[in-house]
Amino acid sequence: MMMFVEAYKKAFGVLIKKPIMLWGLSLLSVVITGVASVFSIGFLPIGIAFNFLINCGMAKVYLDGLEGKQVNSDQLFSCFNKGFLRVVGGMAWMNLWIIIWGMIPFVGPICAIVKGYSYRFVPYILITKPDVSATQALRLSKEMTQGMKGQMFLADLVLYAAIFLVSLVLGLFSSIPIIGVLFALVMLAFILVVAALSSVFVGLYQASFYMDKTKVETEE
Repeated sequence: MMMFVEAYKKAFGVLIKKPIMLWGLSLLSVVITGVASVFSIGFLPIGIAFNFLINCGMAKVYLDGLEGKQVNSDQLFSCFNKGFLRVVGGMAWMNLWIIIWGMIPFVGPICAIVKGYSYRFVPYILITKPDVSATQALRLSKEMTQGMKGQMFLADLVLYAAIFLVSLVLGLFSSIPIIGVLFALVMLAFILVVAALSSVFVGLYQASFYMDKTKVETEE
């Protein structure tokens, strides 16, 4: 069975058990980062650093959820400790390199996407491996994603293609006279569910890829 299907199964298994809690934490993280960005307009680096910390906190939520642990709002702030500079530095270093790759003439956007998959494990490494430095996290992520980038790309492609196709079909059926109203309501419900839970599902299956890779390395 393809690796991304297993990641989907694990992610869905967690999501179906606590959809409201995970949706609430995801929404809370968006609100917090949004407020932080507004209040840091005068000094943008503070807002960016805060966003990095909250995003890594959400990654911690996904990892704990997959491990069967309780998830709560405390995990969102789990990176606000004595090692926060390392976390912020690692996330900043990752984003800087993605921007640099993206600036290459003609092929920049493609390079940035590929490197984005290479660096996808950085937040999880920063959270779970305190002995790994900010710059080492990038190199370690590149090593760990070897042979997995295609599966991670497929996971994203299948999900967003499915969302597009379902939306397209429901949109077409909603144009049918009389019964189209029913399909329009179904489409509205589908859009609300996707808006609320798609980012959570993505975060969970990304974390699943990392956990699977870590498990394989531990067994070896």
